[in-house]
Amino acid sequence: MKEILLGLIAVGTAPYSAQKIENILNNDPAPIEQKITALKVADEHIEAPSFKRAVDRVFKQYEAELKQIEDTPPEPVKVKPNRKIQEAPPERSESKIKNLASNLIKPSEIYGTDIGDPRNRKFLRPYTDDVGIYTIGIGHKIGDGTRAAKNKWVKKYGSSISPQFAEKLFDKQLSFHLDRVKDIFEIDNLSNEQAAVLVDISYRGDLLPKMQWVDLLKKGKNKAAANEYLDHKEYKRRKAKGRDGVVKRMERNAGILASK
Repeated sequence: MKEILLGLIAVGTAPYSAQKIENILNNDPAPIEQKITALKVADEHIEAPSFKRAVDRVFKQYEAELKQIEDTPPEPVKVKPNRKIQEAPPERSESKIKNLASNLIKPSEIYGTDIGDPRNRKFLRPYTDDVGIYTIGIGHKIGDGTRAAKNKWVKKYGSSISPQFAEKLFDKQLSFHLDRVKDIFEIDNLSNEQAAVLVDISYRGDLLPKMQWVDLLKKGKNKAAANEYLDHKEYKRRKAKGRDGVVKRMERNAGILASK
């Protein structure tokens, strides 16, 4: 159940939908009873009304399925011929994209790429980022980022987490944001590097389907999309004060987006 719960918590900073929650649950082999329990725990932890509505819908579906399972007699076992079926390999290596995205994101959120580095101990406790949002681990926003959300997290998980827990939470977030990228773009039209950059942009909260730069990138107008991506209030405000980490991160992302 721990893996399911991590997945549900990992979507806590992004737009919710019952379909996203269903994807997390369907990809986990745990029994349906454990999935229902994980839904209840996540629902207690995350306050957002949109998340609660999505959970309520999925919860009702699972309760109906559980009742149907209990009322349905088992089917007779069918013996199938023992033959190997060769599955077609995925057109794009998701693990490679996630690794590239990890290497883009981590240096912007922690020191280096190893959360276990002694310099990163402070990130294993709740802290506020440069705009006052409560965060933990590798840039994971705690609930809605408020002090109340931080206090609820501490009550449930304690005042610190292990590097291993931080990595698992980060991996779940990478999977979630890669799924968002795949929902918005035809990923086969992108290089692995561009797909990884889009995961980073989604991780930062800067990827919405109706953004103008998104439309330009879909049309193959990469340079125009990159320029439009940098037409961003936070980027302009920060750059006026100098080239801080966010400015460098966004300029790096724009450079990769502009590439063919």
